[in-house]
Amino acid sequence: MQNGILMYNLAKKLFPICRSITGKGFRTSLKILNYELIKNLNISNKLRGGGFEIHSIKSGTKVYDWIIPPEWHIKDAFIIDPNGKKICDFKKNNLHVLNYSIAVDKKLDLEELQNHLYSLENIPDAIPYVTSYYKKRWGFCITHNERKKLKKGTYRVFIDSKHDENGVLNYADFIIPSTKNSKDEILISTYLCHPSMANNELSGPVVAVFLAKWLLNLKERKYNYRFVIVPETIGSITYINKNLKALQKNVKAGFVLSCVGDDLSYSLIHTPSANTLSDKVALHTLKNKINFKKFSFLERGSDERQYNSPLVNLGIVGICRTRYGDYNFYHTSKDDLNFISPKGLLGGLEAMQEIILNLENNAIYKNTIFCEPNLGKRGLYHTLSSINDIPLACNFLAFLDGKKDILDIAEILNLQGYELKDLVQKLLDFKLLECVG
Repeated sequence: MQNGILMYNLAKKLFPICRSITGKGFRTSLKILNYELIKNLNISNKLRGGGFEIHSIKSGTKVYDWIIPPEWHIKDAFIIDPNGKKICDFKKNNLHVLNYSIAVDKKLDLEELQNHLYSLENIPDAIPYVTSYYKKRWGFCITHNERKKLKKGTYRVFIDSKHDENGVLNYADFIIPSTKNSKDEILISTYLCHPSMANNELSGPVVAVFLAKWLLNLKERKYNYRFVIVPETIGSITYINKNLKALQKNVKAGFVLSCVGDDLSYSLIHTPSANTLSDKVALHTLKNKINFKKFSFLERGSDERQYNSPLVNLGIVGICRTRYGDYNFYHTSKDDLNFISPKGLLGGLEAMQEIILNLENNAIYKNTIFCEPNLGKRGLYHTLSSINDIPLACNFLAFLDGKKDILDIAEILNLQGYELKDLVQKLLDFKLLECVG
């Protein structure tokens, strides 16, 4: 549980920061995550470059069909009601301002103000999270209960914000190298652009960082692991634009982490074909976990949309605890530090660790001996006759046809693929099988 507590404390540290798809909050959050990643690393497990490489792409840059918007900065925002009371105070909750709002300082009546207010009738005590990245607007987000109490009169609205045409969009990546000199990569992608929401926003990058720390301590890694932290949608599009050839050449499987910090369930969002290595290993690993649900690509919602678009086609699945949108206070102030937990975050981390172990152990083998080998003389089966039991080694060898991989056989044997690692090594030591793929 220690890692769960550490992850939760990291989420607490990040929670108050106002983030968006660009700006200081995003960069500050990256620096905090990077410090957590690189602290206590010894010489033997240091990352290439010492941690994140933070990239800056200028506002106005065209990335496929999109244009990177001006960088957004905000200092303050509030409304003063007719009685002089300050409401929708950005400094009390950064969700109160429409994310990417233009600056405004004016007086207006309630009827006009209502056109710039956002609330949720179905969750009347929650502040909604609303954005307007690509069209200039100003606005405030308010609980519906508070909105209903607004009286006629004159209101002052104030937003101290700036859109910098000379700004940048940032994203970060880092690679944990294979110990086998392989060029094959596993992609782990998550996003960091939302303001103060815990499960929808912070659980993904927090789990990703602790997954990277764990990977660095593995003695052997068959794959390279490419970690990417972006602003959602525009960030992954930009990342693909800058790295498409390398991604298509090297990525063999990948996972978008989102909403991985609650205790309620586990979820898999499939690729369009639902039959990639990512689909296979994620379904094999997660299918018996609490309240597991699988979703088709039609029910996608995060950056798996970009990584699986037809001309990109990387075969990347989405991994969640409770899937985005499946808890009714998704994208609201109710997605706070009470919804995630050390236990929930640890469950998200351990699920990804199991997926990685299954990938690392996966391969295709075939027998080297006709008929069943004599396991008894190798100490793999008893030599005194007893009940007609069939040892695991014998059952495993029975399915080594040079076509099925470890995941296929583990499914037949009702095991996790990584649970066969020691057995595979013993059989290799006795030269009873050979790797063919």
